[in-house]
Amino acid sequence: MFAWWDSLTVLQQVFACIGIPATLILIIQTVLLLFGIGDGDGADADIDSDGFDIGEAAGGDDGLTLFTVRGIVAMFCVGGWAGIVFVDLGISNILSILLAGVCGIASLVGIAYLMKSVMRLQSSGNIVLGSALGKVGEVYIPIPPNGSGKGKISITVQDRLIEVDAISSNPEGLKTGEPVRVVSTDESGLVVVEKVVK
Repeated sequence: MFAWWDSLTVLQQVFACIGIPATLILIIQTVLLLFGIGDGDGADADIDSDGFDIGEAAGGDDGLTLFTVRGIVAMFCVGGWAGIVFVDLGISNILSILLAGVCGIASLVGIAYLMKSVMRLQSSGNIVLGSALGKVGEVYIPIPPNGSGKGKISITVQDRLIEVDAISSNPEGLKTGEPVRVVSTDESGLVVVEKVVK
């Protein structure tokens, strides 16, 4: 190990002082994630100062957040090791620094796009009751006639079978097992249904 360190130039040693700790932090982050510790990005380093959000400004409205702990650590890791390689290839010091910086920034942007893609796979799990409009369900708890009381229906919304409070303007009550169609919804989670005529 010491022989390897002594064989490096001063610039390579600087790059190694950047790349080695960053690599260790990245490995620790990854191991902790494997054990379920952390929220997928360690800590988010979006900085809000006087109403200016750096993460928002860097990424715009598309949800791309450049400045996260994982992204910054990856930038230092890739930039440090790339700098060592470029100096070893005999590239001039200034060009090696520039190329290492470009590689580090490319990894920062790459991690941001990767995390954005992963976040698209998540869903909040909230049911949007408005998507039940026009769908057919089945009466679960009988619904009184003319909107005089509530019953329940079971219906599949967003690939989930749910039970929802329902009323009906039907002059006859709706019995358990009868098919019904959702004609409107409201914010309170109540749906208005009509009987489906077979």
